[in-house]
Amino acid sequence: YYCHRNGRLAFASEAKALLEVEGIEASIDVHALDQYLTFLWVPDPKTQFQGIFKLPAGHCATFHEGDLKISQYWDLSFPSANHEFRSSETGLAEEIRQRFQNSVERQMVSDVPLGAFLSAGLDSSSIVAMMAMAKTARAPLRTYTITFPEKYRKGENTLDDPAVAARLAAKLGCGNQQIVVEPDVANLLPKLCWHMDEPTADPAIVTAFLVCQEASRDVTVLMSGVGGDELFGGYRKYAAHYWAEAYSRMPGWMRGAAECAIARAPNMRGSAMKGRLRLAKKMFRSAALAREERFIRNCTYLDDRQRGGLYSEELRGEIDTSLAVGSHKDAFYKVRDADFLNQMLYLDTKIFMTCLNLTYNDKMSMASSVEVRVPFLDRELAEFVAWNVPPGLKLKGFLSPTTKHIFRRAMADVLPDEVLRQPKAGFAAPTDYWLANDLTEMTDDLLSESRVRDRGLFRADGVQKMIRQHRAGKQDWSMQIWQMLTLELWMQSFMDGTGSRVGRHAEAAIA
Repeated sequence: YYCHRNGRLAFASEAKALLEVEGIEASIDVHALDQYLTFLWVPDPKTQFQGIFKLPAGHCATFHEGDLKISQYWDLSFPSANHEFRSSETGLAEEIRQRFQNSVERQMVSDVPLGAFLSAGLDSSSIVAMMAMAKTARAPLRTYTITFPEKYRKGENTLDDPAVAARLAAKLGCGNQQIVVEPDVANLLPKLCWHMDEPTADPAIVTAFLVCQEASRDVTVLMSGVGGDELFGGYRKYAAHYWAEAYSRMPGWMRGAAECAIARAPNMRGSAMKGRLRLAKKMFRSAALAREERFIRNCTYLDDRQRGGLYSEELRGEIDTSLAVGSHKDAFYKVRDADFLNQMLYLDTKIFMTCLNLTYNDKMSMASSVEVRVPFLDRELAEFVAWNVPPGLKLKGFLSPTTKHIFRRAMADVLPDEVLRQPKAGFAAPTDYWLANDLTEMTDDLLSESRVRDRGLFRADGVQKMIRQHRAGKQDWSMQIWQMLTLELWMQSFMDGTGSRVGRHAEAAIA
């Protein structure tokens, strides 16, 4: 983080440290606020603090005689869409397995105890398998799995099956600690907002912190599967692009009827259909757009119209909502000659992964005195995959495509079938359940009409309508309400009161 004003430069690893510098005050950047409501976080180089910026990944800063120059020293690139790939699928799978194993073993070099995240998913399972096979492995390898009580899991297909992780750990001869999450979220969330420095409305920060906190009792370094989805094409939204292409060729009357029916459907809380319905709503609302705009829309949580309708009259005049997606459009332009799947992977690698996933993993692990390492993001491995794996071997098939196909082939002789066939879940949390049950009191307090009105950022009636619709099951506004809660807690930590903000919250955060 840095602040450059009037020929002076201040920089620190935490934004809150800069607030202790004379002349730097905490105030909201309203354009960053618009990006936050769009994506759940603020893309580099902006932050939610007016005048405080982040140095983007792969960049360096040079300060000389009052001038600050930001320059890029590395970037991931991709071949053009008509590039001829020459390697066979079998040869590629073998090469990727060897390169991945080398990357994992390099990351295992440590003079302190090592452990690993272990979900039921392909990425973390592959890392654990390679660690167990390594000659330098210290037995038994410790692994950590987050899980939730059954009442939280009902209808949530974004939560992994802990039984699969337990069976894999036993097969590999690893220890496996199941961390059952029943936190007092209302008391934990303010602490995590303080550690994050910026409002970050991904509930995964809760699970990341809790698993790091538990693991810190035994290990100092944790291996994480972050990066596997961006490298090999693991997210459902990549398949959704091709589904939308086919859908756009259907007759207009048929599309209209389908969109009307999906828009009116309730959120199906507690049902196995909930996740599929959420994906369908995202796809239908963007299907008519150009492909770049469609993908960006599928990454957003409130569109231009929805955000504009939430802002107060005063704030609405200050914000041009069309500017929120500027960094995403720039990313697409940089790789405009690549196959469109690789364009989507590039955008997520540059923005989603670095600004959100890597950021919260770093901050939540550091808050627990644990270091997280990411073997998938080895530079040589990433460059090899980008230039040698055809898009059709990353996402293979159409109606029910196989994500990360080539990596599954690479790990076919290493992992059991139940892991290789495991559907994509994620490092998620049961936000919908929490907001409809555990966090109703907190929501009513932090997002009360009077409090929202006093802040002057949003229309109180708009926020209350969202809460009512969510509790009634008419619409799934769980992520958007979580956004509002996180923002309010962040403002309480960094905008309200007087005196040293760092000193005021440090004791509570360390306790």
